[in-house]
Amino acid sequence: MTNVIEVNTYHPVVNGTTQITLPFFYTCGSFGDIYCCMSADMVLTTVLSYSTNKQIETRKYDDSMQVQSRLEIDMRDKRYRAIDEAVFMHVFSEAHREVFYAVNPELKPKP
Repeated sequence: MTNVIEVNTYHPVVNGTTQITLPFFYTCGSFGDIYCCMSADMVLTTVLSYSTNKQIETRKYDDSMQVQSRLEIDMRDKRYRAIDEAVFMHVFSEAHREVFYAVNPELKPKP
């Protein structure tokens, strides 16, 4: 008996291009929802939403090639989809409020 098996290999192939106008809003993520805004000045703002926890991050890119590379990677995510600005702003506002009250619990309105 032999221990050799054959496994199919796959190579990614470019099948087209998409023109993106900045600012661009989208969502992706494997373990939770990640809401993203790539601004016209090449700053990526992400809101990571994992069950009850939210996190806000920003990252400044130096040139359009870095932005293109980042968007290509995120667009490969199987959960990627473009979203409206209003959707991003709503999620960002919720996360911002949660972070604010975590730092300033005395300012949180009483139920």
